[in-house]
Amino acid sequence: MAKKVNINKTAPAASAAKKTQADALVFKAKAEGPRTHVLIVGVGHYPNFRDGGPDADDAAPLGQLASSTVSARILARWFVEEYSYPPAPLGSLALLLSEPKPAPFETPSGKWRVPKATYEAFGKAAKAWHARGNGDEGDRLIFLFCGHGFGYGVLTSLLFADFDFREQDAWDSALDLGKFVAGMETCAAAEQVFFIDACRRPHGDLLSPGAAIGRSPIHAKALPRKNFSTTRNAPLIFSTGDEQPARGRIDGASVFTDAFMKSVDGMAARDDNGDWRVNNYSLLEAMSHVSLRLTEQHFPEPQQPQGGQARAFDFHYLAKDPISPIYLDRNGFACGPGELHYEVGGAPVMRPCNEDEYEVELSLPYGGYTFTLKDGEAEIAHARQRAAPTYKKARLA
Repeated sequence: MAKKVNINKTAPAASAAKKTQADALVFKAKAEGPRTHVLIVGVGHYPNFRDGGPDADDAAPLGQLASSTVSARILARWFVEEYSYPPAPLGSLALLLSEPKPAPFETPSGKWRVPKATYEAFGKAAKAWHARGNGDEGDRLIFLFCGHGFGYGVLTSLLFADFDFREQDAWDSALDLGKFVAGMETCAAAEQVFFIDACRRPHGDLLSPGAAIGRSPIHAKALPRKNFSTTRNAPLIFSTGDEQPARGRIDGASVFTDAFMKSVDGMAARDDNGDWRVNNYSLLEAMSHVSLRLTEQHFPEPQQPQGGQARAFDFHYLAKDPISPIYLDRNGFACGPGELHYEVGGAPVMRPCNEDEYEVELSLPYGGYTFTLKDGEAEIAHARQRAAPTYKKARLA
């Protein structure tokens, strides 16, 4: 099971928090050498969209998002507390949020009042992010966006909190993702990862052919790596496929974030090098598996993350053995009523099974397990299986 992250660490009053500078930094490490620099944007409150408040446009084609800022906080907390990449440890994290009730974000350096995720604030933070990654080609840059979006492939618009469909220059409050990614090639950091948790439906009749779909604070240049010795490796990882919506929740993190957290907790880990590491391909594989399971029962087209434009690279090193699921079934028969017995680390565990439960999912540390299904003292079925990434299945018989 993915580690539960306490996003309520930010609960103290905003007046007790420090205000970030234009760079939006909430974490910075004092160290030399290559570093990973992270920029996270979470837009949930759109004041000009339906139900956005007194200035809302009731005719706007989009409304509010409940899970995007929850997701951004969870992801930011994970990078500060868990992210491990020895070749370029975490050097900084910048965070922008748009929430109905803004709250501080706490890191080892204190409580921070996070800037509102307007396009102007993003532009300043993005330029500072570029500058932080521009000192060493061994640096790594990671960008995560959670919010509304339109587009197909790199022809994608990401909408910021000040976007207003009623304005003639509405798309000046959107990021043209393709231009932004192209512009970032001018940065020395040779590894740049872009995670986009937003819908990918085309702009449709919102824009005429050839119209601007946004802008970018970083512009592309001819021969962007002329003075660098390494080519850029810059994967784009979308939460969903082309022409598909991204699924959020009204009471927690998005499907994408849930899949990411479970994947980096172990489902995406490989031990080919003698230690447990998550690479970009295993991350996408594990996230696809989790996303499919979370959405296949509820939507005609389940959500499947999509990635591209990348060579293989290690993303995260685990500090402990991975956690991954085992799925137990009885070949079409209900697992309950009964109790499933097994041990974790030598300690006995008993898990009740309901009469309408046809598959039992257990997230367990790496290793072998013996399962016994009982009805009282009577043993009904047994199974043996090991927990190992990405997942394992076993039949109780």
